[in-house]
Amino acid sequence: MKFIVFLASWTAALAASLPAMAADIPAASGVTLGATLNGEACTAQPLKNVAGEPGLAAPQSLVCGPNTEGSVVQAHVAGLMAATADPASRALIEKRFQQSAPYLALQQRMTCKAAVWIDGAAAGGVPLMALPCSLREGDWPQLVLVAADANRLIVADGTPAALPALLAMVKSPKAADSAEIQKALLVKIWGGPVQLTRGDDMARLTRLLRAGRTANGIGRFSDAEAAFREALDLETGPLKANDQLIAATLLDLALNVSNQGRADEAAALFRRATPMFQATSDEVRRARLATYLALNAANAADYKQGLPLSRDASESWRKLAEARQSPSSGPGDAANNVVTREQGELANALNIQALMELRSDNLIQAYAAASEALLILNKSDKLPRWWKADTLVVLGEISVGQGRLSAAETYFNAAIKLRRQLFGDGAPTIRAMAALARAYQHENMGTSTIVTYREMFKLARALPSTSGVFTADMLIPFAAAIVDTAETLTDPVAKRGLYAEAFDAFQLVQSPLVDKTIAQAAARLSTQDPEIGKLIGTLQDRQRDNDFARVKLAYQQSLGDNERSGTAEAALKVEIADNLAAIAATQATLSAKYPAYDNFATPTAVNLDQLRNSLKPGEGVLSFLVGRNQSFAQLVTRDGAVVAAVPEGENALREAVTSIRRTLEIQGGAINEFNLGEANQLYDLLLAGLKLPLADLDHLVVVPAGPLSNLPFGLLVATAPGSASYAQADWLVRTKTVSYTPSLQALTALRAAKQRPVPNQMLLAFGDPALVGHVEKPGEVSPMAALANNCRQGGPMPAALLSALAPLPDTARELRVVAATLGASPNSLFLGPNATEENLRKQTLDDYRVIYFATHGLLPGELRCQAEPGLVLTPPAIAQRSTAMDGLLESSEIASLRLNADLVVLSACNTAASGGRFGGGEALSGLAEAFFHAGARNLLVTHWQVPSAATAELMSGLFTSLRASEGGSVGDALRVAQNSLIAKEKTAHPFFWAAFVVIGDGLGLPVVGQAQIAKR
Repeated sequence: MKFIVFLASWTAALAASLPAMAADIPAASGVTLGATLNGEACTAQPLKNVAGEPGLAAPQSLVCGPNTEGSVVQAHVAGLMAATADPASRALIEKRFQQSAPYLALQQRMTCKAAVWIDGAAAGGVPLMALPCSLREGDWPQLVLVAADANRLIVADGTPAALPALLAMVKSPKAADSAEIQKALLVKIWGGPVQLTRGDDMARLTRLLRAGRTANGIGRFSDAEAAFREALDLETGPLKANDQLIAATLLDLALNVSNQGRADEAAALFRRATPMFQATSDEVRRARLATYLALNAANAADYKQGLPLSRDASESWRKLAEARQSPSSGPGDAANNVVTREQGELANALNIQALMELRSDNLIQAYAAASEALLILNKSDKLPRWWKADTLVVLGEISVGQGRLSAAETYFNAAIKLRRQLFGDGAPTIRAMAALARAYQHENMGTSTIVTYREMFKLARALPSTSGVFTADMLIPFAAAIVDTAETLTDPVAKRGLYAEAFDAFQLVQSPLVDKTIAQAAARLSTQDPEIGKLIGTLQDRQRDNDFARVKLAYQQSLGDNERSGTAEAALKVEIADNLAAIAATQATLSAKYPAYDNFATPTAVNLDQLRNSLKPGEGVLSFLVGRNQSFAQLVTRDGAVVAAVPEGENALREAVTSIRRTLEIQGGAINEFNLGEANQLYDLLLAGLKLPLADLDHLVVVPAGPLSNLPFGLLVATAPGSASYAQADWLVRTKTVSYTPSLQALTALRAAKQRPVPNQMLLAFGDPALVGHVEKPGEVSPMAALANNCRQGGPMPAALLSALAPLPDTARELRVVAATLGASPNSLFLGPNATEENLRKQTLDDYRVIYFATHGLLPGELRCQAEPGLVLTPPAIAQRSTAMDGLLESSEIASLRLNADLVVLSACNTAASGGRFGGGEALSGLAEAFFHAGARNLLVTHWQVPSAATAELMSGLFTSLRASEGGSVGDALRVAQNSLIAKEKTAHPFFWAAFVVIGDGLGLPVVGQAQIAKR
């Protein structure tokens, strides 16, 4: 399986495990303390339900503006005296402070460097101890001031900007010093400049980071990513954070993207963050980087790299745990549940190491690491409880590997129970149940496997969306159990019922890039209607509040009886119930008032009978579930669904597709010899289990998945080639029309679409954009590398980067041939400097039957921080402030267009795939979803760049065939054109004809009148 992991840093855990500090407290009452160095008024407010030590003032919070920025507490320390200039006096205060309860409490929230002493003021002030610290949540600067007098410590903390208020809280006359003097004092304390952040910005950042980590921890990856990206914008913008703070957020974002399966984009983010962490001498940061890199390797199933990384992370945290024990630690600490932050991180790192050892078949080492992790986690109820659940899952998997099913069941059921307490019946609980089901299938207990999955599916159906809940690997055991059980059945009705269950399950896995495209497009749509945007904002806020309330409730319920608060638990339960009611009401409003948005943002599953009834005789829909070690193929025809095993996993299939694709590249100006034998072997590997039902079909609609997204199925060879030439080979396209659909939802929606008015214009085409190219000098960064290093964060694409791409002059000839074939006016062509986004948006796009782009396509990995594919048009001469006219037409922009096109052609480099480098096929699925949402019925796209002459001949043949068919499908017309090229020796090599594929509804088009198309 692919082990989806959650954010692991202590800061993430602490944010969700401990009750949040009070925030947004009105400052109408309390003691006035002046203003921060940013001008925000501050007061001291009593902390509710928190009593101070007898005889001392009660603890207070520091509230500046509407935000809580710190606190002040007092503590009895017998024998203590006020500080003097004597070093011995100051050393004693430092020692006693580090043994005090306030210090231990501060350690839970921040890490501090060596103390700096501030001399007393002339007006009777005493020396103060100042500690430059950083918060564990967010890593932001936090100042601690400590004053001592007879038998008492006064400890205040807050942001550096709150220094005037902090001085007032410890009764120092220095509170009256000028702002310039106080800023100089901060430089002395920190040994250099320190950022004076505003409380509002810091509060917003804290909320974003907490929301991101909580959402990620419960599997709401899209929400988490949005929060982290917004936090990063805030840090790099108004807060002007230093590199170390930005790097910490980058790590959270990178791991979240990794958790969503977007490996290339995650790698780019890690590359950006790693140098920042490596530049520091802070061993904690270095240890955290090793932990995150190990987690990323686990997500990528790269255990060869991940194992040494995980061992390094464990060793780093072990050294830190041994070197940084709590000063009050002693023989009784285990009994008192005292676990340091470093020990908690060690437990988490050990669990990651255990997973890596398990995947590397080191069962003894895996068990030792996981057992040690569980031992640490059992010592304290203050550590994140989901860490324990994660460790129990890994111990269960280890037990399966050891052949101890009974022990595995015990571990898995304990993890399920714990996750259910923490997260309810959400994604984390379902994932733990999937581990149990996988154990049953490993022991050939098919019935128990299927029953467990049925329970999982029932829980998933109750969630607002199943997107991101299931991965292919999670469902592989279910598919295996279905196939194994079906082979034992003689009743065809029972067998069809099992396959129908598999059909529903296959739909639960969605490409992360398709999800991303849909989310981006939905967000863009929401901005076009303020009411939709308001409702979505309400929905997201309530969901975040509910997530955090659930975690806080779980924390309360984990405490001992003497620590639990019935009042707090009851209040949290009421809050959760209110949030759920508000979420349901808001969703109902969206569905009722804005069904178009709701259908796009949360598409419903396809009903098998609905799909079967939409198919014509001789049609079949082919989809795949691609796992790490095994895969499955599913074929749906009018008669029902059939599932067959594919005895290879993702890596083997990628190698096979890459090998075939390698023979389709031009090297040294020549085309490689195509290996017909390999194409036949891959055909047998993928389709051998479906040969009988395939024999009766003449049209296959393929739903791309994983590495198969980069494969044009038409070039598969159905029978052993022997000594056959390219012209004689049994290509699949000889006997079957092959078309594609990005998802079953898209296919059924297209086929169910109502009749639309026929557009009155034939062709609108954009090509040969005004690009100048770039001649690289030795050691110079290439334009594509510059694109990869450009982190846009949703802003406009710099024109210079697009302009440096290679010009495409041959595309102008291609478009002129197409226009002549269709009898279209030359005015329908926008070439060179006219091929701009501005000109595209000026057109009445729903007036055109065919919309044609002949240009570069950019894929997600090439855009670094942007997960959307896009099409390159002529860059604008003036820098843009938005993406609307920047020369890159992205999928979310496409989705908001209004089209009525029977066909959109993307004759572009990289529009369908990229040889596996960036996962272009999956990116294509997102691009296709966007075009279909905009109103297109079919897309024609390329898997590689084809010479202009061959492209022109293929397009001419396609449109001529489409004209002659009088209502035939684009797929059939493409097949005719491709077979025409196969019949000619000079173009029989698949390089010339196999690159183009059709994505769409696969149905025939309205009859094209002769007046609209000129004969050749």
